[in-house]
Amino acid sequence: MGGAKARGGPASSFRADAGGGSEGGGAVGAASGGKMNYMPGTASLIQDIDKKHLVLLRDGRTLIGYLRSIDQFANLVLHQTVERIHVGRKYGDIPRGIFVVRGENVVLLGEIDLEKESDTPLQQVSIEEILEVQRVEQQAKQESEKLKVQALKERGLSIPRADTLDEY
Repeated sequence: MGGAKARGGPASSFRADAGGGSEGGGAVGAASGGKMNYMPGTASLIQDIDKKHLVLLRDGRTLIGYLRSIDQFANLVLHQTVERIHVGRKYGDIPRGIFVVRGENVVLLGEIDLEKESDTPLQQVSIEEILEVQRVEQQAKQESEKLKVQALKERGLSIPRADTLDEY
């Protein structure tokens, strides 16, 4: 498990057997005795079943858990899942149990190297502490945003509120 795994792309798509070479620009055909070690789409994740993964969701949440199932739509089932909240150099984990994630909400999925997992410069804190720090940070961000909107209004400008915009 010593590094990142490459997925996709023409260079990583096919592998030749020990005795066979590649024909026709890198693709290994059945005639050359080569084996295909890459499956297109989500089927390539079958080898990652029962391994610990980090999942970044479209809404910004980070989940960490064991990948138990995946389908053709990239829907995921995570087991022993925790939601990790990062604020500055601190983090906290909220236990979530079994988590089903719809594929369209997955931004990033990556295997966690268990050997390097504990080598983090971040400080783990209690759930209560990280939620309080997150709340304070969000309040500061809202105050900053209010000041920005006020300064723009004083100059005769306005920006539409985020809740009035269509989300896609």
